[in-house]
Amino acid sequence: MGYIEKSLGQDETIEHIGSIHWVIYLLPAILMLTGVLISLIGVLGDEQGAIVIGSLAIVLGLVSFLVSFVMRRTTELAVTNKKVVAKWGLISRRTIEQRLDKVDSVQVDQSLVGRVLGFGTIIVHGSGTSLTPITRIMAPLDFRRQVEAAIEKSGPRSDG
Repeated sequence: MGYIEKSLGQDETIEHIGSIHWVIYLLPAILMLTGVLISLIGVLGDEQGAIVIGSLAIVLGLVSFLVSFVMRRTTELAVTNKKVVAKWGLISRRTIEQRLDKVDSVQVDQSLVGRVLGFGTIIVHGSGTSLTPITRIMAPLDFRRQVEAAIEKSGPRSDG
């Protein structure tokens, strides 16, 4: 059971689960592939410097992959019938919960690459506070629609 399930209040249900997009593995993959190619060139050309540089790139890629893996596995994003929840972190934890009746808007930022691959950044703006931008979220427009649908289902807002 994750953080979100544990944080549910009475009569609260999860309406939508979000996740971090696989694109976070792209840089580690490029680093590892580049390292393999440089190392291969070094081996074929008997160049010790190229082998060392290639090996460093492979190690950097592996470390970067591990960091991305942990980030993706430990990030929880959800819309419930009462709030928007985001949780980050493995050892130290950072959470943000914004009640739906206090949400003013949901901003979506997508680059051209993000539009093609289906990822982007969302920012939930609330009364007096705002969520930290959630970057590289999968299907950000769908997440925004889910927040808006949950707000509509929750009934009249208490703006007083």
